[in-house]
Amino acid sequence: MLRLSALALALLPLMAQADNPETLTERSNTRAREVLDATVAAMGGAEAIRGVKGVRLTLEGETWPRMQMPTPEAPFEAGRSKEVLLLDLAGNRLNLETSNSGAGFEAHNRTVLKNGEGTNYDYRARVATPIPVAQSSQQQLVQYQRRLPNLILRQALDRQNSLRYLGEDTYAGAPHDVITFVMPDTQQVAVYVDSKTKLISKYELAFTDPLAGEEASEVLFGDYVDNGNVKVPRRWEFRQAGEAVSRFDAKVEINPAITDASFEVAAEGFTKAQPVPNELPQRVEKLGEGVYVFHNGAGQNQNTLAVAFKDYVLAVEAPGSSGGAENVMRQIKETIPGKPIRYVVMTHHHGDHIGGLRGFIAEGATVVTTKGNRNVVETMAKAPQNDRLGKSPRAPEFLFVEKGRRVITDGEQTVELIDVGPHPHAREMLVAYLPKHRVLFQGDLFFIPNNDAPVGPPQEGTLAFARFLKDKKLKVDKIAAVHGRTVTIEEFTQATENATKSASR
Repeated sequence: MLRLSALALALLPLMAQADNPETLTERSNTRAREVLDATVAAMGGAEAIRGVKGVRLTLEGETWPRMQMPTPEAPFEAGRSKEVLLLDLAGNRLNLETSNSGAGFEAHNRTVLKNGEGTNYDYRARVATPIPVAQSSQQQLVQYQRRLPNLILRQALDRQNSLRYLGEDTYAGAPHDVITFVMPDTQQVAVYVDSKTKLISKYELAFTDPLAGEEASEVLFGDYVDNGNVKVPRRWEFRQAGEAVSRFDAKVEINPAITDASFEVAAEGFTKAQPVPNELPQRVEKLGEGVYVFHNGAGQNQNTLAVAFKDYVLAVEAPGSSGGAENVMRQIKETIPGKPIRYVVMTHHHGDHIGGLRGFIAEGATVVTTKGNRNVVETMAKAPQNDRLGKSPRAPEFLFVEKGRRVITDGEQTVELIDVGPHPHAREMLVAYLPKHRVLFQGDLFFIPNNDAPVGPPQEGTLAFARFLKDKKLKVDKIAAVHGRTVTIEEFTQATENATKSASR
């Protein structure tokens, strides 16, 4: 048997050390832990941070949702939002009440998650929708633990192996140390720590912006005050691609009184709906000869209309993403073979409606829109994205709808593109009307929830749409939608006629 000498045994640790120098990962983790320790101390200490078992957070202020405003370019008219969040970290429970208004919509909802399940209460429609276990997962709770720096630090302390030091950066004119870690919902969070105060100034998440490409979404914290043993911010701001999306005043209660009753809701007068399906299937709906709606092909609850002409295809709406557009175009070609997609119509400029436009531009389709949307389309076409258009750039070609109407026809198939604007949701907004088939396709003007729940009082934008249909005297049997299923004109009339009569009195 081979025996090691005493000298050899003594040299083994030195040899191992020489062969195993500290790696970049180790150095990065060590430095990040140092920054984390410093900011935890500045925020009240590890014991105080871990002692946060519950939070009541009230955020109230103005909102400017990116690529969701009535106009594609500034100046933007602000909406209003209020959020009251009660988070029970010890019991893994949440009670979230939100009220929002702007761009022709109003919403008032409460979401309660507990015991692995939950319910959403829509106060406008008076509908209670169950949230099954598969949807009310731990991931839903985790996203609200990014609402406050104290909660972010609590997560970071529990996930130190994923900590990394990104480096130094200047934010708001002050030097910052930037660390990153992965939260339980798999989101990688970059945390900016002021090098002088050691307080968290903001955190960032990466996302793909339709107009700017790969960008950061930022949540900014400011105006810290003492709250018991910890510090909390009184200002809260959300930015995307450098633009303010919301600015809120923040009111924070640490470890408020929490009981089981805190997560009970008086549900009298609410209609109990079926849960929203976990996954909406991709399907093709035929509304007439050569007229198809491709449901959920661009993404969940994202639909596209395709109309077959003699020598080409016209598509209406390119929602989702470039990947979603590629999938929809493949489905169109399978359903309507041998014809190029010559036109793609955008109903309006909002991000969820034009996210796939780059794919259609790369395909060679001409963009049909109003002149007011030209800049937003050209900007998006130039965005640095890793898709087909990014690899083979081409400038978009346009066909404009002027004086409120444009007709595309080959003598057999006809599509009338009509601007319903000025509309509260978007100042310039197109619908596609097919008079031969008595079909109208629209986005955001009306939709039935995917669980067929009652829609409640019609939104301002829906009432404006109802007045448009009445004024134009369009003969419509079916209304198809970018979001949701196709409805009959009887369903639409039933949902709007009472409110329309009341408004006309």
